[in-house]
Amino acid sequence: MALDYVETSKKIVDGVGGASNIASATHCMTRLRLILKDESKADDQAVEKIKGVKSVIKQGGQYQVVIGNEVSNLFKEFKKLGNWGENSSEAPKKPEGNVIQRLFGFISGCMTPLLPAMLGTGMVKVILTLLTTFAGLSTESSTYTILYAMGDCMFLFLPIFLSYTIAKKMGGNPALWMVVGAAMVYPDLVTLLGGGSLELNTFLGFNATSFFGIPVICATYTSSVLPILLMAPVMKVVENFAERVSPNVVKAFLKPLLFTLICVPIALIILGPIGNVVGNLLSGVISLMYDACGWLTIGVLSALMPFIIMTGMHYALVPLAVNSMALLGYDVIVTLTMFSSNLAQGGAALGAAVKSKNTETKSEGIASGISAVIAGVTEPAMYGINLRYRKPMLGAVIGAGIAGLFCGLFGVKAYTPGGSPSIFSLVTFIGGDNPMNGLIFGAIAAAISFIVSFIISFILFKDEVEEEEAPQVEDAPSVEISNGNHGDEIIEAPISGKVIPLEEISDETFASGVLGSGFGIIPAEGKVYAPFDGVCVSLFDTLHAMGLKSDTGVELLIHVGLDTVRLEGKPFKAHIKSGDRIQKGQLLLEFDIDAIESAGCKTETPVLVTNADDYASVTMENDRIVVGG
Repeated sequence: MALDYVETSKKIVDGVGGASNIASATHCMTRLRLILKDESKADDQAVEKIKGVKSVIKQGGQYQVVIGNEVSNLFKEFKKLGNWGENSSEAPKKPEGNVIQRLFGFISGCMTPLLPAMLGTGMVKVILTLLTTFAGLSTESSTYTILYAMGDCMFLFLPIFLSYTIAKKMGGNPALWMVVGAAMVYPDLVTLLGGGSLELNTFLGFNATSFFGIPVICATYTSSVLPILLMAPVMKVVENFAERVSPNVVKAFLKPLLFTLICVPIALIILGPIGNVVGNLLSGVISLMYDACGWLTIGVLSALMPFIIMTGMHYALVPLAVNSMALLGYDVIVTLTMFSSNLAQGGAALGAAVKSKNTETKSEGIASGISAVIAGVTEPAMYGINLRYRKPMLGAVIGAGIAGLFCGLFGVKAYTPGGSPSIFSLVTFIGGDNPMNGLIFGAIAAAISFIVSFIISFILFKDEVEEEEAPQVEDAPSVEISNGNHGDEIIEAPISGKVIPLEEISDETFASGVLGSGFGIIPAEGKVYAPFDGVCVSLFDTLHAMGLKSDTGVELLIHVGLDTVRLEGKPFKAHIKSGDRIQKGQLLLEFDIDAIESAGCKTETPVLVTNADDYASVTMENDRIVVGG
């Protein structure tokens, strides 16, 4: 069934504490990214249960709701439900997490809005590679020049685009901040700092020109990321300073004048060269790692990539890939590891889908698997199938790791940006001394990643009902029900443990039998299994008790522990909800015995037939309930 964007949006808003609790909202390729005024008001479990929601991730001050490919369509309806914007002044003043988390969160937040432009222009470069390699398009033709401009413009002028997103994120004036990025990539300035100056001298071992006698180190900032990111706090401070010192009567021109005269020199003289040096060092480290033990580096990172994606930090790695492309002419760390991982996620999801007998799981597995392989969008496969069933994720990790090792051993490299790594990224591997080697070995790596993860997932996968089937316990009590119409029915007890007579239960209400006839159990393990085929009639909000009804009409109350209602559901984890069909042996509820006892509650669990009056008799015989006599 198609996702109801309106209804899903309303439920998400309610789940995060209402529209008044949302400070700002935006989205990336697969996630709805919210900044909440008070995250404690959000009900994570309720949000995750909403149809269409794959997972909830809280990282870098953002409340991220993973939706999948349909997030852009959903966001059109979501933004109609409130007057929040992308830069609300009501957003939390202090980002959450440690310094590293906040730094990566900031980089990710600045890069994410640029992804559509980067993916679009990157794919133009992929098309250009195909045309020049297979269709004979001349690099001297005007067609080539126009296409190259279309594909390269985003990356060439990246500091300008980044200036805009940084300003939006930090609450600055976007047009004003873009001036700094534009100055850094201004053609004549690029020529000057590229060694075209007649006034070149040496400063700190670097070629340099001068600005009013101050040395300006020669460096190229086109396609750069780090210099403008380093300028972010400076531009914020300078804009606030210019706002504060400019009289209202001349503020219209004095504020932007001061901002420009202060920020551009700082960028060119101080932070730009620092960012350039750091970028060169990072590229050097990557090159060194690749030359020293590239196969192991790529293999390990490919296996770990799903867990990097879970944190949302894969977007923060984009600058690393851009920097490598600009300085080394290729990328091996980011593109190859995500390529190996994305195909493995798709293979694992499809393996589970083929094995599953559940129609919904099969449908979701096929759709999300194709999305990962064809589009490089892995969150639906990762959260909807592979993490949910756990064992397919093992297949994905192993498949990605082996494929990464293969890419490293055979020197596969990505020479052009090509969007979110998918099967189509193979054409980005064309280049180098032997242009077609990358394509051939990349195709083999793709097959390894997909096939290995598919096979392992297929072998290990089991549907939820099969995985949660109750273990056979020799001394478990049983419930015998006879209603005179359907004959006798022997039903396994819902919990393994020691059976005690009802009158020995420490709560008088249960012990008196006023709520029904049955027995008590002192649990040996914290799991409740379905004692029969039927329906879960009710599950308390605090998860401590449930009412079940068998297909033969017996109504059973299972009350886990005594006075556990006051624990507000904390020691419990439900695997069903009210109205769900249940099958005998299905895991219904888990509970933490130690946590219940530590809270001062008893674990004695009454199991009662609440409609005993509907039967001729309900008695206890040999630790069994005999209904109907």
